[in-house]
Amino acid sequence: MSLKDKIIMVTGASDGIGQRVAAAAGELGASVIALGRKEHGLAATQERIEELGGRCLCVPFDLTNFDQYGKLFLALKDQIPHLDGLVHCAGTLKRCTPMQYVKTDDFRSMLDIHLTAPNMLTQSMLPLIRRGEACSVVFTTCDMIDEDQPNWHGYGLAKRALGYAAAMWQMEHPDKPYRFNTLNPGRVRTELFKRAYGGTHPKEVPPASSVAPAYLYLLSDASKHLRGQTLHARDLLENLQDSDQD
Repeated sequence: MSLKDKIIMVTGASDGIGQRVAAAAGELGASVIALGRKEHGLAATQERIEELGGRCLCVPFDLTNFDQYGKLFLALKDQIPHLDGLVHCAGTLKRCTPMQYVKTDDFRSMLDIHLTAPNMLTQSMLPLIRRGEACSVVFTTCDMIDEDQPNWHGYGLAKRALGYAAAMWQMEHPDKPYRFNTLNPGRVRTELFKRAYGGTHPKEVPPASSVAPAYLYLLSDASKHLRGQTLHARDLLENLQDSDQD
């Protein structure tokens, strides 16, 4: 796979899956726009991408400041000609809480960062998406996309809704070259996972870097036939491995 000369925006790029996807995209030749709240994490992302020979523009940004999306677009539209990819990896979680006990602010914050933010950022970046030849937008979901699990309150609801969101975006743009898909990376070793599964030893789950190739595939031209779908990283990677062996 090659992402040479593609311009890829990655949210949550200061840590976890987002950081690994950003670095891997840079290694494959993409120019990366890294969004994140943690400036030190973004600096580490930029350093890693440049070590691998890529280019990175770091943008410290809080995705829950919805009023700033317009300013973000205006700041970028004169710096980049278009977007070839937009990967939504930003996320957080304080703790798993039963619905009967979750506080309104905590519930709402989960919807804001995991559902409102990726959809409104996609909306704000749509002019840049349209300028690209065939931009790939990837929403990151989780196991709750097709599993019923208790205690995840707004987080689980938001993540399940993303599958519908990607399908809706695609149905509203059926004849356009750009595409929208949702990817479930499964359980991987991140700070969010540690908070949710504190009793699980980190070595029992794979590192975040293990699912980066699935994101890279969805960003590449090889996945142009995938439109409005919900996909699982493990299945994608297994299919890619089987194809390589054939």
